[in-house]
Amino acid sequence: MKSARPVVTRAPHRRVGYIPCPWLQDHPVAYESLLECRFVYIALLYPSLREIFHQPFHVELGELGKYTPDYLLRCASHDDIVVEVKPRKFVSKHADKLQAAKVAIEGRGLRFLVCTEHEIAANGRDERASVILRHARSHLSRDLVESLLVRLRGLSFPMSVSALAECLGTTRDRIHYLIGRRELHLAPSLSDTRVFNSTDKKGDHDGDFSARAWFGGADW
Repeated sequence: MKSARPVVTRAPHRRVGYIPCPWLQDHPVAYESLLECRFVYIALLYPSLREIFHQPFHVELGELGKYTPDYLLRCASHDDIVVEVKPRKFVSKHADKLQAAKVAIEGRGLRFLVCTEHEIAANGRDERASVILRHARSHLSRDLVESLLVRLRGLSFPMSVSALAECLGTTRDRIHYLIGRRELHLAPSLSDTRVFNSTDKKGDHDGDFSARAWFGGADW
């Protein structure tokens, strides 16, 4: 595998840009399509995520040519994930190359997933992620955040965003800030009905917070 140079070039028919997330890492996350942008929103709320890279390396696939995955997710569980983001209508067309990439990447001890709009936008969760991250980019004083975190202690989770806001005597927007800043977590649906304390690690691998539950994965 060779390192890829992280360059985002402008294109007339697709959206490109960077998503800053300084609470997680010191470099923004690039995207080269709206679908990639929506994937990043979902990934930034994945509880095990510690760092995310766009076009992290190249893989030589012999007669199938060179393959560059879209994202590498470094995770706290050391179960790092390589993700190809692709519209579902193109997955079968590239099935041979994706299968070869999967074999090569998993041979290096990494998990390989293909995520399409079906997984990313399931039940509108990408839109909910966008709202949460918008609140995460707002400013709350450290004293206010610390006071909210102190009041989380002793509460019984999971609970809804509305119930938690009432318990803490604060607003739903501030609860979304804490979720976006990874002080609290949601289940993979990103529904407001189930908020988890970030110190609750139940289900990290086999339940609510497993990679398969969070990202799904398209078949090809």
